[in-house]
This record gives sequence, C-alpha cells and structure tokens, in this order.
Amino acid sequence: TLCACYADNYVHRLVASKTDGKMVQYECEGDTCQAEKIDALQLEYSYLLTSQLESQRIYWENKIVHLEKETAEEINNMKAKFKETLERCDNLEQRLGEITKEKQSMDKKCIQLNSRVVKLSQELKEEQEMNHCLRANQMQLQSQLAEEERKGKESGDRKDVAITELQEQLRDVMFYLETQQQIEHLPPEARSEIQEGQINIPAGPSDGALGSAGAGPSSSRGRRGRGRKRK
Repeated sequence: TLCACYADNYVHRLVASKTDGKMVQYECEGDTCQAEKIDALQLEYSYLLTSQLESQRIYWENKIVHLEKETAEEINNMKAKFKETLERCDNLEQRLGEITKEKQSMDKKCIQLNSRVVKLSQELKEEQEMNHCLRANQMQLQSQLAEEERKGKESGDRKDVAITELQEQLRDVMFYLETQQQIEHLPPEARSEIQEGQINIPAGPSDGALGSAGAGPSSSRGRRGRGRKRK
C-alpha cells in the first residue's frame, strides 16, 4: 500500500513493510521511480485541488445560503414596506379626496362670502350716500324750518297786531252801539242837543258799563262820536 507523508513539507511515498507491517519510505531507482514520483505528485495535486474545490464549494454554498436567507429577509421586508407604502398611499389618496372636497366647499363658501362682502360694501356705500343726502336734506330742512319759524313769528306778530286792531275796532263798534242805544232812550231835547254838538248825558245805570268799556281811549272815542248825527 502506498501513501504520502507531508511532515517536512515534502512528499514522501510510504509503503507497508512486509516483515512487521510498519510504514517505511518507498525508494525506487531509475525511470520507474521518477515516473512514480510524478504520478504521486499528480495524485497529490489532484487531491489538494479536490479538497480545495470541496472547501470552496462548501464555503460558497454556505455563502449562497446566507445570501439567499438575507435576500429572502430583505425581500420580505421590502414586501412589508411596499404593503405599508401602498396602505399609506391609499390613506393619502383618501385623505386627498376628503381635502379636495373640503377645499371645494371652502372655495364655494369663499365665493359666497366674497359676494356677500361685495353686496354689503355696495349697501354700505349706498347707506353712506343716503346718510350724506339725509344730512344735506336735514340741514336744508333745518334752514327751511328756521325760515318758517321766522315767517311764522312775523305772521304771528302781524296777526297779533291785526287782532289788537280788530279788538280796538270792536270796542269802537260796541261803544258806538251802546252810545246809540243810550241816545235812543234819551228825551228828544237831549237828542237834539247831541245833534247840535252838545252832550249832556244824565247818569244812569248803564254809565258804569259804558265807563268800563271805554275806560282807556274814552276821551278820543267820545270826541269822535260828538259830531255824529242820527240818520
């Protein structure tokens, strides 16, 4: 049986001794020995290459398994994140729809409020113009009222004067009528004296009323009635 020994970093071919069965270095001579050494080296290199390839295969298989595991975990994580992202997108789309509706409602309300503001501004302007006109009319009416009051006062004063004059005329008429009545009740001689311009009226019960009626301007009225004749 042949085997290789690598104790001193050299390849030694060992064989089992026929006498005691121990492993001893195989020595040969000539081309046969050289060919066997070459075969042994080729075999050893084949063994080394095979062992290295096997270790590399195991390493890379483990590496691939590890990578596949990591990739699967990453894929699962990406799927979970993608699902979460889709859910968030759905929620955002739903929220966007709600916000869009709210915005449309707010825009509608803003348009209504703007229209209301424009209308109120126009009404305010009209009210201000009306107030300005009313103030102008008020000033004009106050002026007219003052003028009317002045005219009314003047008219009242004139009426008071006219009433006073009418009262005086009425007193004159009453004095004349009373005098005529008294003259009619006098004797013919007294009436003829009055016609001649002499008045001598005897005291009677009506003298007090006559004196009270003509207490103020009696002298002038008396003089005025002296030249009157009975028709």
